[in-house]
Amino acid sequence: MSVVRAEQPEEPRDGDGSGENFIDIPGFGRLKTPPGILGLRPQDPSWSSGDEDESETNSASGKFPKSLAQPPAPAKPAPRQTPREARAEALNALFQRLEEASDPIEAQAIASKISELFANTSSDTLALLGSRATAAEMANAQQIAEALLDDVVALDPTWSEGFVRRARSRIARGDLEGAIDDLRTAIQLEPRRFDALAAIGALKEQAGDKKAALEAYRRALALNPMQEEWRKSEERLRFDVEGRDI
Repeated sequence: MSVVRAEQPEEPRDGDGSGENFIDIPGFGRLKTPPGILGLRPQDPSWSSGDEDESETNSASGKFPKSLAQPPAPAKPAPRQTPREARAEALNALFQRLEEASDPIEAQAIASKISELFANTSSDTLALLGSRATAAEMANAQQIAEALLDDVVALDPTWSEGFVRRARSRIARGDLEGAIDDLRTAIQLEPRRFDALAAIGALKEQAGDKKAALEAYRRALALNPMQEEWRKSEERLRFDVEGRDI
């Protein structure tokens, strides 16, 4: 009895023995290909020459392309400003606005904000001592106020406001030289303290040192140019020190 063998499906061939190459594409059938194309099949790593081909190849193998499997690292956050840096930036912005102020009212409002920043402190101890010194000044107890401000400048010799306030207390007691020393220290710590410069101008004028007073007023006006009272003092002293223009 003869055995009939079932025909096995013919394996797809790349060529038909005629030297021509073919490739089977589902939905299109067998297509003739140029010589040498068979080495560039999808499973061949050299087939992929771009991101899209690589993505298709990896999808077929169950793998994601590197661009999807490894998301880009998040950008590093910008470093946070220190309180000192933030204060310096705010002061720079306010002084720029003060220089560009269009009228004395606007200038006075900006100058007040600058003075608030000068007076600001992050120390609760300094704030408490300062408030007690203010209460003593209001009660005309200048010696007590000055003693409290001595503690302030001893605790923080870098805080210009402590020296400005002690100078004010010393002026109230008649200690003008001591007040000028404190004001100069404040200016060394904060060169843009126009209030301290104007105070030195007034004290020097009171002491008869018109040249030093004129210089102090000019420096104050360079920082806060719309202070009319300082402007009048500068003009008066300029005539006395330098004479009138011919």
